[in-house]
Amino acid sequence: MQEKNTGRRALLRGTAVAATAAVAAPFVGAASAAEAAATSGLPWVGPAGSGATWEVNTTTGAQGAINTALNAVGPQGAVFVAAGTYYVKAPIVLLDKQTLVGAGPLSTLLKAASGFTGGAMVTTQATSNNARMCVRDIGLDGAGLAENGVNLEIATKPAPYAPDPAPWLCRVFVANTTSDGIYLGGSYVGGQREFKLTDCRVEKAGGWAYNLQSSDGFVSGCSAQGGASGGFLVGGGNIKMWGCKAYGTGTGPTPGPAFKVASSRATIVGCEAQDTYGCGFEVSGRGSTLSGCTADSTGVGTAGYDRYSAGFYVDTSVVNIEGCSYQRSGGGASWLGANGMRWALYLDGNPDYMSVRLVSDGNRPAPFQGTVFGTAGSHSSISVLG
Repeated sequence: MQEKNTGRRALLRGTAVAATAAVAAPFVGAASAAEAAATSGLPWVGPAGSGATWEVNTTTGAQGAINTALNAVGPQGAVFVAAGTYYVKAPIVLLDKQTLVGAGPLSTLLKAASGFTGGAMVTTQATSNNARMCVRDIGLDGAGLAENGVNLEIATKPAPYAPDPAPWLCRVFVANTTSDGIYLGGSYVGGQREFKLTDCRVEKAGGWAYNLQSSDGFVSGCSAQGGASGGFLVGGGNIKMWGCKAYGTGTGPTPGPAFKVASSRATIVGCEAQDTYGCGFEVSGRGSTLSGCTADSTGVGTAGYDRYSAGFYVDTSVVNIEGCSYQRSGGGASWLGANGMRWALYLDGNPDYMSVRLVSDGNRPAPFQGTVFGTAGSHSSISVLG
């Protein structure tokens, strides 16, 4: 019996190695991708002459081959896009429970081409009730032409796997959009509920880097550099976020924060705002908790712009905050015309039922003015050391 078990383990190990090789091969180039596709049966898109199941026509744009592939595999199907830079002239449209996967966020890059029309680079069908799409290991460059890198919306309750549509985005890179980099929402109550974003990055968005109007989502290890409106707009209810960072954000007509917590019952853990043209964290979602968060040199920093020059800005009640809020020497988004933090904590409208525990560095370089601006109601406990 022992001999048979040992043989079985060896067989399983061999099978695992073979399976791994078949999956991993597409990530090293077109020739390897063709070999792996033949072995695994995974349909794939690649450049002309690559032997891909669907080859890209550079005249009409890569979206033609990718959408043809997605339609061919149908709901619950998966399509791999081989490494390379591909120009798209219209959106890529995901169907129900489909997966779009690339060779890596900087290896497979889809870039909007001149004449791009249709809004987002990756999106859902109009009046969609599609659910649980997955996008991973792919880069999306809007090139100042596409509104969004990813825009997933849902209009009606999905028939299968109801009620939570729950898309997954993993290792997705978005840059140079005219509006929000990644948008999740829709007219269906809660939008793309129970969504998951992991290890994504957005750069130079013309709106919010991340506009999350869906509810009950999970966001981890994501970053934002730039974002005219701000970094993360946490708009849907009951969102959980940890280990995320935003910097150099908020250069729109109204200075925007790194994180705007508009969601009720949000939980934000271990996140950082640094050198922003606007506050580090703005909290307007009742019942929210921010734990272990850091605001470093955030704000316009000019006299008269105190409201936009705080580490933490709060204008709602029933909020729990603990972390650090400080202005470091030489800090502030000077390349954006910002000087940094004037107040560690800014309270607007006499919020109540608050517990705040912040530490601010005792070294207070300009433009820092003080630890707390404004007052809280009598049912609150506020402590800012520094």
